[in-house]
Amino acid sequence: MAVATLPFVSLGAWVAPAPLHAEDAPRPPAWLRALDRALNAGDWTLQCNSAQLCQIIGVVTPPRDNIGVRAVVMIERGVAKNAALRLRMAFIDSTGALAVPPPDARWRMIPRGRLRGTAALPLGFGEREEDGAYRASPEAAPSLIDALARWPGAAMHDGERVIARLPRGNLARLLARMDRLQHPASDPLTPEERAAWLQEYHYTILTTVDAEEAPVPDEVERACADRALPNRPFVYRIGPQHRLWVAECPEGNHIFLHPDGAAPIHFEMRDNAGITRRHDYAGMGGDSLLAIQLPKGERIDCGQWVKFGWTGTSFAMILQRRYDRCRIVPYDFWPRVWYPTSWRYADAPPSDGGDAPPPP
Repeated sequence: MAVATLPFVSLGAWVAPAPLHAEDAPRPPAWLRALDRALNAGDWTLQCNSAQLCQIIGVVTPPRDNIGVRAVVMIERGVAKNAALRLRMAFIDSTGALAVPPPDARWRMIPRGRLRGTAALPLGFGEREEDGAYRASPEAAPSLIDALARWPGAAMHDGERVIARLPRGNLARLLARMDRLQHPASDPLTPEERAAWLQEYHYTILTTVDAEEAPVPDEVERACADRALPNRPFVYRIGPQHRLWVAECPEGNHIFLHPDGAAPIHFEMRDNAGITRRHDYAGMGGDSLLAIQLPKGERIDCGQWVKFGWTGTSFAMILQRRYDRCRIVPYDFWPRVWYPTSWRYADAPPSDGGDAPPPP
């Protein structure tokens, strides 16, 4: 059986997604390693990428009795020196599902242990966004973030009862660290390092269509380790000359690229150090992107969530999210650690093999 790899990276927004052997893998500059490294403080996690975009995510662990709502707090800031902090919140239950009715005008953020008082802060939330989170207004965000950094604990309250628990920990430390990473005192990279590590990537991705009925190839039928395939594999037409098969197996889903008139090619995940990484779920979504879940150990609620698009000749990584805190948080809220400079959809394969010019 032919085997290929889907390479993925962990370093930033413009690091080349190319497979390397472990002994040949170059060591990234110290500043890029620091940007890539997640930093925890209590319930909070700071994660940056090499575009110097940083996100702090905070969420408490699921309650032992599986009862209660948790707030996922996301704090971001652009790369400009005077950029303002932005705040979003989502509300999930113990299973990670979006929970509770939309916030209303009664909702306040209160200090832990106090249900009333002048310290209660209005939220200034806008309409629910596509991923289920709510964005605080530019006027409300600074006060809310400052309170989360100063208060020993906080909760959401609707005037009668506590709605959701909020994360705790040394948020002030992570905010200061974020500022140092985004705005170092001097240029942390030499011109040579910048040219080597901060390359730009512009991709054109083909849209998928429903595949016509086709016999399941023997390689796909025999994909599962126990040679038993309980469900019919999913098949997608990802371009004029290729199908994509996804076989659901107990040990995880298997991916096959199937060129017309040739044998299917079984794909595995390999990182930039050349190490093959086990993945669990794999499937093609309605966005024409192949989504793959790389669990942390045996935990599927943490690890990495990556997406690839088919350029007509190869897979290009469009998104990589990583969150190592196993707290049952939806993938859409995990910090982004890699994405290309730009990408777009096309109905026909690009003529240049996938590296398309920036969209007008």
